[in-house]
Amino acid sequence: MAVTSINITRVSNNLQTMSLLESLRRNTLNLFLEKNRIASGNRFTSPSEDPVNAGKAVSLTEILERQEQILANIRHADSFLAATDSSIGEVNDLLTQAYSIASEMVNTTADDSQRTSMAELVQGIIDQLVTVGNRTYQGVQLFGGQRTTAPPFTQTTGGVEYVGDTGALTAHVDHGLNQTINLTGAELFGALSSRVSGFVDLNPVITDDTRLVDVSGAANVGVARGLIRITLDSPATSFVVDLTQADTVGDVVDYINGAAAAAGLTVGVGGDFDAAIGATRTGIDISIGAGTISVAEVGQGVTARDLGLRATNAPGVNGVDLNARLTTSTTVASLFGGAGGSLGAIQIANGNTIATIDLSGAATVGEILNRITGSHLNVEAQINAAGMGIDIVNRVSGARLSVGEAGGNTAEMLGIRSMHGGTALSALNDGAGVGIKTGQPDFRIAARDGSIVQVSLDGARTIDDVLAAINTAASTAGVNVTASLATTGNGIRLVDGTVGSGTFRVEPMNASTAATDLGIYQSDTAGTGEIVGDDVNTVRTDSVFTALFDLFDALTATNPSHIQEQQITQAAETIRRFMDQAIQLQGTVGARSKAMSTRLDMTESAVTASRALLSEVKDLDYTEAVTKFQQTQTALQGNLMTAPMLLQLSLLNFLR
Repeated sequence: MAVTSINITRVSNNLQTMSLLESLRRNTLNLFLEKNRIASGNRFTSPSEDPVNAGKAVSLTEILERQEQILANIRHADSFLAATDSSIGEVNDLLTQAYSIASEMVNTTADDSQRTSMAELVQGIIDQLVTVGNRTYQGVQLFGGQRTTAPPFTQTTGGVEYVGDTGALTAHVDHGLNQTINLTGAELFGALSSRVSGFVDLNPVITDDTRLVDVSGAANVGVARGLIRITLDSPATSFVVDLTQADTVGDVVDYINGAAAAAGLTVGVGGDFDAAIGATRTGIDISIGAGTISVAEVGQGVTARDLGLRATNAPGVNGVDLNARLTTSTTVASLFGGAGGSLGAIQIANGNTIATIDLSGAATVGEILNRITGSHLNVEAQINAAGMGIDIVNRVSGARLSVGEAGGNTAEMLGIRSMHGGTALSALNDGAGVGIKTGQPDFRIAARDGSIVQVSLDGARTIDDVLAAINTAASTAGVNVTASLATTGNGIRLVDGTVGSGTFRVEPMNASTAATDLGIYQSDTAGTGEIVGDDVNTVRTDSVFTALFDLFDALTATNPSHIQEQQITQAAETIRRFMDQAIQLQGTVGARSKAMSTRLDMTESAVTASRALLSEVKDLDYTEAVTKFQQTQTALQGNLMTAPMLLQLSLLNFLR
């Protein structure tokens, strides 16, 4: 870099000094900047030095940061999938061992001690599967769903409880793209596969506070918030109602009435116009003082349809049922079309644990759910997917769940009784149904006075049909025996109103299994005149653990050999089904893993390319930088050497 010359001809001393100082400052600053560039390795240290390239560098840096975060996400997802794949392989190996044990124990002459030894091996397999189910990767549970911190499987006295959920874990692998990376315990192990499904539509009415997102709408597709046009012919008026900001049914009513008032109509009961929740509290009604009303869409909207308000030249609008869905805040008083209900207690049995749950005083559906879930029975009460009723999920594999009454009708009213009048006979006994002899009596009921009632179940399809068949047969025979559902617990209840010294009992006929299948093949040995049958519609989780518990029980049971072999065979078939399922899921995870590995390679290449581009824009050329540094240093040295001569700063010049 050249030394800037200072022309001192006809120049004042002050100007000479200022010119020299300016030159020194400029060269000192340049030297400082060159030092910073070399130290930082960047072409520029502030955007003002090179605005164009600085802008490019900022943009590329932001892109690179996003790419590096996505790359980290993909690496984590790839490793998570690899850990999941390995664990599924272990599950399949353990199930293969269990299947081999079952196959070995069928059609063999193994004695009790050998079967007991095999049962201990099965118990060991259960323990190992629980360990695999609780496996983590970097502190995250592989099979717990979105409950990632606590082990999802816990061994209880009644079986294996799953406390995880069915939520998906996703990884952000590209702009606007999230991919699922996990399997839940419900998917792999079959946990949460059974529930007492609500069979009653609780039919809540709407209120001013009912949110639009909590109604299915007149077309059962929800409510799209938009514009509607309302036209009256007397007085001749037309106005548009903007419902885009409406959140509740009350908002819709207020916006409609507000728009009508703004159009000059007298709003309110007895006036020109009045919108309100209808008398049935299922939809919105609009009444007018005279003439007719039309409600139409604006443009391509569907809001009027969804709200059930479409009308053409009508004397008024009686809104269609908006089909309000259950929420945790739905009040008990609003159920059953607004009639509400008086809740009492219910009885729930899960495995060997039985509890009576008092639902009286519950004001909302959420309170009902919380009381059931908080009963320490390892069940979870939830609103069903349709938003119409309540389901009770069994979280324990190996335990049977039964929901019945506790002296009232609350379970039936809420639609959560596991065995009710409408239960299909084909669904009983885990789907095995009821064996009925065509054209012959299936069982007989012997009353205490010695009277006999023969019952044929020809044509029976439901529990109600069975009860009707028993009561009709008893009435025809003139015997005071009645059948109903138990008022405490669950099952068919038979009451003997006769008097005598005989034993009230039910006996099969014609080799029919109907009495056994209905749970009423019993005797009243206590002399109470009452037989309460078993709940033969209990809910049991169809899971890996349930199959293994069945195998364990079959190996340790003292049943006749042919029954024992049948039980072992059934357990083996279920285990085989889960082996096939594990292989399919491993294929699914493998496909995800392969896709993730491909994406990993692509993202790594993209990151490398972005780094190269950023380097071209931002990184320093050290050869050029060192050369400029030396030139700047030389220029500064020249300034310092020439300054004394130009300003005549020596002692002799001062003495002159």
